[in-house]
Amino acid sequence: MTHFGNGASPHERPLTGYDEMPYHGELLRDDDLAIAVIDALPLQICVLDTDGAITAVNRAWKDDAERDGAHRLVNPIGINYLDVCRHATGDASEEAMPFARGLQAVLAGEREEFEIDYACHSPTALRWFLVRVTPLRRRLEVADQPDARGPLVGAVVSHMNITDRKRIEADFARLAATDPLTGLANRRFLDIFAPVELSRFHRFGSSLAVLMIDLDRFKEINDAYGHAAGDEVLRHVAAVGQASFRSCDLFARLGGDEFTCVMPKADITEAGIAAERFRSALAASPASFAGHAIPVTASIGVTVASPADRELEDVLHRADAALYQVKTGGRNRVWIAPADGTWPMPAGIRRRSSFPVRP
Repeated sequence: MTHFGNGASPHERPLTGYDEMPYHGELLRDDDLAIAVIDALPLQICVLDTDGAITAVNRAWKDDAERDGAHRLVNPIGINYLDVCRHATGDASEEAMPFARGLQAVLAGEREEFEIDYACHSPTALRWFLVRVTPLRRRLEVADQPDARGPLVGAVVSHMNITDRKRIEADFARLAATDPLTGLANRRFLDIFAPVELSRFHRFGSSLAVLMIDLDRFKEINDAYGHAAGDEVLRHVAAVGQASFRSCDLFARLGGDEFTCVMPKADITEAGIAAERFRSALAASPASFAGHAIPVTASIGVTVASPADRELEDVLHRADAALYQVKTGGRNRVWIAPADGTWPMPAGIRRRSSFPVRP
């Protein structure tokens, strides 16, 4: 670790928490002990003065900078950490200014601690760190005040690699938002994704289409071939859908034999073409199970969002009503419901309770 002198008065020393202690018959000074301990830690650590300039870094900091090819940061003494944050670009730039404000608050004595996590990907790996800032004070040797705090002389900044934790969190989030049978997004993820897209539609005036998809006579497939065959059919539908829709579209399984597709920036014509592409591809490719070719078709209702739609349920209601028209008119078709609701809605259609709208 780069040495930093104490420059202390006889009654002030850097607050390390250690007194001089014997080591192999000799006295080990506080700063020697601090350097040895901090260099042994796996965290990347730097010490700042009250202006935010780096006065010391530990071995882990230097090793990490060398691995990343950040040669300027291998020996960064004198570089102002606050300036680095203010001019940050790349992965961590979004968190740089909040971090700078928190660091400034610690250096000013307004906070005793600050921490934030951020992405800092290397050229070869995805990485996340938790950075923590704590004040550095000089210790006052006052006999009757053992806990007396000395003047603030800077801050200690430590960076902990939390990549493994972030990966585990991402895995749990993915599992919670994924249908385990088909690998598609599930209803929980739809409840998050679709309202965001509806909000973007209102804010920017872009288009937004929604498809409601229901497999035809799926119960008959289960009865004839068994539930294992039904599961294979659902996986087959998922594969056809992923090949038919755009990568930016959300193709999700709602449950049972019901699917939906949310299509950002798609108008009614584009949505209708995509729906027909999926319908025809599915009808032309039977599912395969235990040597059987199982024909699969789907009925699809299509609509687009309108300025009058304040909730996701408003859009889903129209798409569901269009799906009802297909189901009552012969199946294996696409029905498009205009956004203005001018077409005659079937009297039996009600808002679906299976689509709760979350605030």
